[in-house]
Amino acid sequence: MCRTLLLSIFALALTFPAQAAESFKASDIRIDGLKRVSSGSVFDALTIQPGDLVRDADISLATRTIFETGFFDQVEVSVDGDVLVIRVTERPAVSRIEIEGNQAIKTEDLLDSLRNAGIVEGEVLKRATLDQLEQAIQRQYTSRGRYDASATSEIIEQDRNRVGLKISIFEGSIATVSRITIIGNKAFDDDTLLNEMSVTEAGLLTWFSGSNNYEAEKLNADVEAIRSFYLNRGYVNVEVSEPQVELSENLENVFITITISEGEEYRVGAVNVGGERPIDLSAAIGEMTLQTGELFSRRLVNDAVKTMTNELGNAGYARAQVRAVPEIDNDTQTVNVTLVITPGPPVYVRRIEFRGNTDTSDVVLRREIPQLEASVSSTAAIEKGKVNLQRLGFFSVVRVSTRPVPDQPDQVDVIYDVKEQASGSLSASVGFSQGEGLLLGASVRQNNFLGTGNALSFNLQSSDSTKEAKFSFTDPYFTIDGVSRGVELYYAKTDFDETGTADYSTDETGLGLNFGYPISKESRISSSFAVQNTTLDAKASGSRATYIDSFFTSEGFSSSATAADFIEYKVGVAYRFDTLNKAFLPTDGTRHRVGFDLSIPGSDLEYYTTSYLGETYVPVAAEQDVSLKFKTRLSYGDGFGDSNGLPFLRNFFAGGIRTVRGYTYNSLGPLENGKQVGGNVLVTGTAALQFPMPGVKEADQARLSLFTDTGQVYDGSIEVDDLRYSAGAALAWMTPIGPLSFTYVSALNTQAGDETEGFQFSIGSTF
Repeated sequence: MCRTLLLSIFALALTFPAQAAESFKASDIRIDGLKRVSSGSVFDALTIQPGDLVRDADISLATRTIFETGFFDQVEVSVDGDVLVIRVTERPAVSRIEIEGNQAIKTEDLLDSLRNAGIVEGEVLKRATLDQLEQAIQRQYTSRGRYDASATSEIIEQDRNRVGLKISIFEGSIATVSRITIIGNKAFDDDTLLNEMSVTEAGLLTWFSGSNNYEAEKLNADVEAIRSFYLNRGYVNVEVSEPQVELSENLENVFITITISEGEEYRVGAVNVGGERPIDLSAAIGEMTLQTGELFSRRLVNDAVKTMTNELGNAGYARAQVRAVPEIDNDTQTVNVTLVITPGPPVYVRRIEFRGNTDTSDVVLRREIPQLEASVSSTAAIEKGKVNLQRLGFFSVVRVSTRPVPDQPDQVDVIYDVKEQASGSLSASVGFSQGEGLLLGASVRQNNFLGTGNALSFNLQSSDSTKEAKFSFTDPYFTIDGVSRGVELYYAKTDFDETGTADYSTDETGLGLNFGYPISKESRISSSFAVQNTTLDAKASGSRATYIDSFFTSEGFSSSATAADFIEYKVGVAYRFDTLNKAFLPTDGTRHRVGFDLSIPGSDLEYYTTSYLGETYVPVAAEQDVSLKFKTRLSYGDGFGDSNGLPFLRNFFAGGIRTVRGYTYNSLGPLENGKQVGGNVLVTGTAALQFPMPGVKEADQARLSLFTDTGQVYDGSIEVDDLRYSAGAALAWMTPIGPLSFTYVSALNTQAGDETEGFQFSIGSTF
């Protein structure tokens, strides 16, 4: 190529003077030989224009500048009359780029690197750029700690002036961090600062986490993390130098040195609010944690800006700008902070749009959004709408954004982007219990029936002792203001004698109707009405527990009776408060439910039960999506009227995956002759640390937890010493085939007669 260029220029030097020994006026310029390159690219580089007086020096300059564009292998200039003719030979175009040997870096990322170097499929191959290819790839691998990586390229000639480019990569091995040295730190020790870094020295578990693998990008982020650590603790003049990185001769070990100049510790001086205040901001000012005399913290300043911005946004000033202006006073070692407010005009919501809800009706989504169209924008209302959509359980992803309306500076459109997830399930569960043997279950459930938001379900459960069937339908918006209505029909046959835990069996059939009434955005009151028939079958007197004889006698039957039917008319009322951020695997918020149920006078059995269920989720590392879970359940029941105490048919039981894991289903509580009786008082509790499952991209769909459970059933008085405890690990995962859960648990304080089990799982498929 170079030889051709030299010959062309040499020939031009010999022949052009014979054609144009003197200057001439070019009436036009013609370019021959273009195929892919546009003529505009040539004219942009050309220094000669039609009508110019052309000299030899102009010709030489034009030849050089056109060649330097990199698009051509050969450039020749000649004169045809008074027309300047430029003949070019284009370089070949890259038809295909093939990369092999890469595993540590994705092909897409390498192609982006080549694109930045000017090597793209369909574009002209520039030889000078090609020379930089290997260096570009090597730099990318070096930044990831692979100093011995290399790349070779091969050009494959093709027809129609095209070439293929094949790049072979040897990734080599990744260099590991052997030592991190921090110099200049006095206020905080090395361990404290090292804990702020994601890059670590080699340790016991680094072979698994890979945190000691060197990456320049991670190290730069760690330097900023250390700087932020100081800025959030009063050191406003801290300087963290660019880290010095030394590499061992074998290219396998990295030694890092970070130098810090801490400066002095500063406190918050005066805190002022400037600019225009379109609303009363005294409440927001009172909520700020940025107060005079406190250690200066950049985080507190950012929180103050956020508090002010949210307060203005909730009042309709969605485009308000709050700017923090710090003023450092070195004499008093304080920082005066002024929050300058530029509110802008009030903003109204023109339209609310929903995208991605392919199955769910817009009406179902719109009724969850407190922000109204054609009203003042509220940041809190818009964000609350996002939380409400997440809590429906219909969507795996919910995002919200605002879009300015063209030519309307005081209007925005609110857009909710959602990603549907399977809200229906056809599930099956399998388990094994030492007391009940094989546990089988199947259910059909659709929480978003035909996209209407209504819930429909049918459940079947079977074990050695229990057969259950239940149908339910719930309309969460029976009325437009949020009153819900539900209907359920159920049948349950429980044979306690089959498992040896008691001496009777029951058949229960019922029909129920319930309503829910919204009190606020987070709380509801519900009422229920049900009619239930219960058939009791028991062993003959003398071969059964004495409490069964006593029950028959108290209800007007012979003490030797073996069967009885009871009709119950039940009413109930419940209060529910719910601020959980998600329906599935929540990580923040609280849920409380208090219920009272009464078998009204006139029923064959007269009794009441009251219950409490509480759940609280506390984020402990929000960025890592780690949270604490606390859950408790309390229940109490008693009889009234002609019933002497809570009928044993309505006793509470504990043990199993839903109450106290590690103990067999319904195995805890009072015993008579070695058989389970149940009781009128139930106490259970759970504490757990929840965190995302490694390797799963959508962290809110899979969660691991370390937990401890406690609980017991009592007959009358509570004895704390009788509580049972367990601890273990659990996995909950919403997979493409449905919810999947595993639990491995160990009972901690078993007593004689306790039945335990260590492993449970369930799996389902969605539709």
